[in-house]
Amino acid sequence: MSGDEHVFTELIRDYVAECLPHAEQVTDTFVELERCWSEGIPADELLPGLKGTLHTLKGNSAMMGFAPLQALAHALEDVCARCTSDPGSRTPEAADLLVEGGSLLIDLIRDAAATPPAPEATADFVARVGRLLEAPAAVEPDRRETDRRETDRREGDRRRDDRRGSAGSGDAGSAVRIDFRLLDTMLEIFGESMIDHAALHDAHRRLLHRLGTCPELGDLDRTLVSLDSTMKRFENALMRTRMLPVSTVFGRFTRLVRDVARSEGKRVRLVATGGETLLDKTVLDRLGEPLVHLLTNAIVHGIEPEADRVAAGKPAEASLVLRAAPISDRVVITVSDNGRGLDVARIQAKAEALGLAPAGGDAEQLSNLIFRSGFSTTDQVSTLAGRGVGLDVVAQSIRELGGTIEIRSVPGKGVTFVLGLPLTLAIMKSLIVEVDRERYAVPLSHVVETARVDPAAIHDINRHGVTIWRGHPVAVTDGGVLLGSPSAGEHARSFYLVITSGGRRRVILVDRLIGYQDVVVKGLDPALGRPDVVSGAAILGDGRVACILDPVRILDQRSAA
Repeated sequence: MSGDEHVFTELIRDYVAECLPHAEQVTDTFVELERCWSEGIPADELLPGLKGTLHTLKGNSAMMGFAPLQALAHALEDVCARCTSDPGSRTPEAADLLVEGGSLLIDLIRDAAATPPAPEATADFVARVGRLLEAPAAVEPDRRETDRRETDRREGDRRRDDRRGSAGSGDAGSAVRIDFRLLDTMLEIFGESMIDHAALHDAHRRLLHRLGTCPELGDLDRTLVSLDSTMKRFENALMRTRMLPVSTVFGRFTRLVRDVARSEGKRVRLVATGGETLLDKTVLDRLGEPLVHLLTNAIVHGIEPEADRVAAGKPAEASLVLRAAPISDRVVITVSDNGRGLDVARIQAKAEALGLAPAGGDAEQLSNLIFRSGFSTTDQVSTLAGRGVGLDVVAQSIRELGGTIEIRSVPGKGVTFVLGLPLTLAIMKSLIVEVDRERYAVPLSHVVETARVDPAAIHDINRHGVTIWRGHPVAVTDGGVLLGSPSAGEHARSFYLVITSGGRRRVILVDRLIGYQDVVVKGLDPALGRPDVVSGAAILGDGRVACILDPVRILDQRSAA
């Protein structure tokens, strides 16, 4: 690639990075306008801001030589101007055209880096806008002129405010765009420094054990404490550079919910909150697909037809709430609907027909069956439902992210899916344990308790270990049996840890509890093979390689109990 080609490629990337959020924001506003106009709400306050954003998109597209995108933005700008000056033009046809144009705008901008937009991509839409604008306005000429002047005045005020803001603020000058791969490289280097840092601590402990206290070791100890603080500050700063608000993902769903609801003949309003919550970009990049399945599932399965909702005393328009909130070192995302709730009886019947559950099964156990591949309570197969390939994809995707998923259902009130996600996939807080002289890292977010083993508290029921933990019977699994190493016998282990995920619990017996450590997650080559309960590997301070255990898969293994 020549120097000029490289520069142009970078310019296109900058164009997409800058314009795509604007296009998504504009389309979300179009969807909101459509909803407001259908309910007879003028929504005058939404229109003025659209003109400025579309004007920016038009100018940036012209600068890049993307004439089709420039024409598309200009056409949408014209429709917005007509609807501003002529309230009678705020028709369903105009709303449909705005939403369609916004969707086209997003698609073309997103694909611009790979395929520059062709003229025919927007020609038909621009022609349809022209035909719409040829219709006579429904307001008097003097009123139209007054509205046009008012709009121009507001636009002039906005541009003056923008100029003052940019002149009085240094924020724009302090921002710089860099390739995310460079941040990945920095994280890899930081991970290596963490390994060296842990090795230094290990060497310090060995020296202290051999030499005892002395002034030199005291100086080394103070230096290590200072280094700990510096490394933590560096880690926090590096993690912040990788974080993006979840609104970058949430913003894609307004149009999706609108289109799916229309195809199902339902009225659904999406409410998204907590968009400012931060997540690592690598997590966000893989979060979109499971959320699409959850939202689609809620509209198709969870929300009743409009007539049924009215008969049940509910609003005709259903609510679908997407919420994100940080909790400790994790982010919790909930997807809630106010529909009919899970039909446990129907799930029970389907499960019995497939031989998946006995009659009278536990409600929580039955609810989790909807995550099984091929399981669907819908009899008719469509493009959106009936194949049983939606929620199993959600469960698998969230599991691969090191997260958890729970279901909360109230009959007649709705369903809430609760997703617990790590802030980042790169560094994980872990409990290091030892089983048969091998060390393993257990994600700390899944560990609820550790203690010494009391042999008298472990009972044998049908050749499976069981203990009472906080008033509930919990299965006991020997770490050696779980990991395929020679078993020392359940009562020979010295310690246990209780792991949990989605309301399920299990006790794991181990030989030693080494301590807590932040580990850098490394992938395993599939050619090496690995137990199902291992999700990755980490290098410890003494140079050992520790397998990272997957608590969700451990809890899925009934035979290991």
